[in-house]
Amino acid sequence: MKKVLRKDYLLKREALSNSEFWKLNSKIIEQISKIDWSRYHFVHIFLPIRERKEIDTFEIISFFKENCPHLKLVIPRTDFVKKTMENIIFDYELTILQKNKFHIPEPVFGEVLPVEKIDAVFIPLLTFDLKGNRIGYGGGFYDRFLANCQTDTFKIGLSLFPPTKESFENESFDIKMDACITPERTFYF
Repeated sequence: MKKVLRKDYLLKREALSNSEFWKLNSKIIEQISKIDWSRYHFVHIFLPIRERKEIDTFEIISFFKENCPHLKLVIPRTDFVKKTMENIIFDYELTILQKNKFHIPEPVFGEVLPVEKIDAVFIPLLTFDLKGNRIGYGGGFYDRFLANCQTDTFKIGLSLFPPTKESFENESFDIKMDACITPERTFYF
């Protein structure tokens, strides 16, 4: 079932017109603005694969720069051999990004932040259910990363679409989300 849902939601996302896509992105920012970010210090945020119409997290970064200057943002740099991610502190002026072989923008260099310091994580996904389960691209990078985070790290998915009507089974290594932000509302689990 996960394989079918993964394919269906990739196609659904790719079918969005540019105006629909940007309208949904704007609504995601509205939902993010409703969260009290004052208690967080280090927020991990993925950078979008624009070729796959992933949520434009650069817009979220701009929102945080303007509205939550106390937050330190952390972006991933991926090791595809070890299937791990390093957390690099994002600097608005100095961070240089380069796309990897999967078109994911990543920092070329920067200060690595230990995973235990991160207190909120934005998680990419294709779809999710009402139990906090998510379907990503299937590589398991975020599940491995989240397994090393503190237990009280706020795990937030970002989805352009509402949850699937059916629930799907988790694998033993899958990490559930605490919340998922959609254009219409934020779901808490």
